[in-house]
Amino acid sequence: MTSPGAKAIVGWLVLFGMPSCGALGRVHECQEVVEAVNTGLAELHVEVPDAGADAAAYARIADTYEALNQRLTALAPSDASLAKALDGYLDVTQRAAKNSRSYSEALTARGGSKKERSDRDTRLTRIRTQAQTDLSREAQVVRKLNSVCHPQ
Repeated sequence: MTSPGAKAIVGWLVLFGMPSCGALGRVHECQEVVEAVNTGLAELHVEVPDAGADAAAYARIADTYEALNQRLTALAPSDASLAKALDGYLDVTQRAAKNSRSYSEALTARGGSKKERSDRDTRLTRIRTQAQTDLSREAQVVRKLNSVCHPQ
């Protein structure tokens, strides 16, 4: 025989325990995302400050963004809002990898003529402008991730 108290506890768990399991799952998934992003950003921190005009440094930055993108893609969160926010961050990492790779390639392109050097400088300026735009996009995406993982 089951006591009325035990039935009440089971009822409370069914009513209130299930939603918390979903919330707990999101917390766990958020932690995984945060850990992956922080690890990737720590790896980038080593390269970015000293990149200057070093094409190899920008290639390493692109590699680091690509590795971060792969780690984040592997997470595949089940929470729809977290998955959508993560997709936004994946877009940022893809663009950052592409821009870094393009910048590296432009730096290695040595034009002999004045026109070739001018074209190279124009390309470098365009890539820097795109990267600046992506910084504001990244800030928006991080705010979205924070609002999903830390709702107020």
